[in-house]
Amino acid sequence: MTATIAPTAVGIAAGDTLSPLARAEDEARRRATLLHSIVEAFPHGVCVYGADHRVTMFNRAYTQVMAGAPLSIGDHLADVIRRRAAAGEYGPGDADEISAQQMAFDVTRPQARKRRRPNGMTVDVRTTPLPDGGYISVVTDITPLTEAEAQVSRRADELAYMLSNIRHGVELWGSTGRLVASNAVAAELLELPPGLLTPGRTHDEIIEIMSRGGLLGDGEEAADHIRALRTLDRSRSVVRQSISRAGRVLDLRSDPTPDGGWVNTITDATEARAVQDELRRAKEAAEAANQAKSRFLATMSHELRTPLNAVIGFSDALLHVAGNPTRALVAEFATQIHEAGHHLLGLINSILDVARIESGRFDLASDQVNIPRMVRHCVRQSDAAAQAAEVALIVEVPDNLPLLQADERRIQQALNHLLSNAVKFTEAGGTVSVGAALGADGKLRLFVHDTGIGIPAEDIDRVFEPFTQLDSTLARRFQGAGLGLYVSRALIAGHGGELSLRSVPGTGTTAEICLPAERLVAVGE
Repeated sequence: MTATIAPTAVGIAAGDTLSPLARAEDEARRRATLLHSIVEAFPHGVCVYGADHRVTMFNRAYTQVMAGAPLSIGDHLADVIRRRAAAGEYGPGDADEISAQQMAFDVTRPQARKRRRPNGMTVDVRTTPLPDGGYISVVTDITPLTEAEAQVSRRADELAYMLSNIRHGVELWGSTGRLVASNAVAAELLELPPGLLTPGRTHDEIIEIMSRGGLLGDGEEAADHIRALRTLDRSRSVVRQSISRAGRVLDLRSDPTPDGGWVNTITDATEARAVQDELRRAKEAAEAANQAKSRFLATMSHELRTPLNAVIGFSDALLHVAGNPTRALVAEFATQIHEAGHHLLGLINSILDVARIESGRFDLASDQVNIPRMVRHCVRQSDAAAQAAEVALIVEVPDNLPLLQADERRIQQALNHLLSNAVKFTEAGGTVSVGAALGADGKLRLFVHDTGIGIPAEDIDRVFEPFTQLDSTLARRFQGAGLGLYVSRALIAGHGGELSLRSVPGTGTTAEICLPAERLVAVGE
């Protein structure tokens, strides 16, 4: 029996069977259209290669990004690469070698690379394998990004160059207390070991390393230094000064940054401090010169007035008795006038000597000086003053001393002043010893020792300053312009020698002239 199927029923059944397939095909076409629209609207260039390495599709963005490198559906990858290699897409070089290198890229796994096209555009190329054995290539124009990165890199290089060449040390710290950047000058000025200021290290970590290395001092000093660094308020500007282990003066400044970090600036202020010190010394010297001028005027007005008063006074007295003078009175007054004139001449000569010394125009004669004879001559000149002051003069000079090649008048002038000072500042009943001897080093030493009032150790250098007396009461008690030791030291220095003082207050003073052995001449030479 053959079954008969009604046509209407069969048609209905077929229609029911084809509807899901049609709907699936419509859905696939819809999705394909949607995907195509999405790919077309995609801002990146997309190119799909099949398993046979032939182009199956590419979007509009791909043709825009790869303008000048045409592509067609069905093109084989090898032909595309060869064509582009010849056009210089992969850079200069042999096209065959470049093609071989490009074909060697493994497209079975994701790849990413950048290259610069002949038109100057920089593209980012990324390939991803597909399940069917093909792969998709996505190209992106990253020229603006590359240029921005290059600009940032240039600015970073410029900043690094600037930081490495400025004379200040710079440290940039982040809000978490980690070092962001620093220059080599900072490590150099802070005398830190290489590699310590590494970006990423914390402030506490660097302090700890410096402490272990003894860079912050020892004991309590180090503890105070560490405490000060850790408790420093970084939210405000702080300026301080420090002395490095090498003796450099460092100006240290900390300034806050907007993000909560801070910037340390280290400046070597050694030269600036030296200039300040020099200016201060110059100011002090100017003030000292002004004081010296005042002392000079005060001292010389008094010293010059004394002999002038004697000259004028005794000459007036002579005028009053001019009608009937006695021989004895004339002799007495003339003697006083003569002595006052010599005193005045000595003061003027001393002033002239100071002027010559300070101008550098000080000429010395070359005589052969008999030391014992010169010393005894000086003692005779001081004998009257010593007797008047009731001071004993003792001479200790051997007769077999060699001759001295020197300016006899100037050496005698210096020795006379030392004798005069010794007698002047020795109380009645005291003694003044003067002598000469050869030292073990062959140098000649002339000395004057007294048992007088002495000089405090801190004032010994001052007595060699011109127009200086240590005490105003002494200046009134002991007359003098305060030039003798200054001139005497200069005279001895002009001979290559030294004049020094040793003294104990209340016990006495020893003045010593030391002359070089080269100035000694054996008798008969």
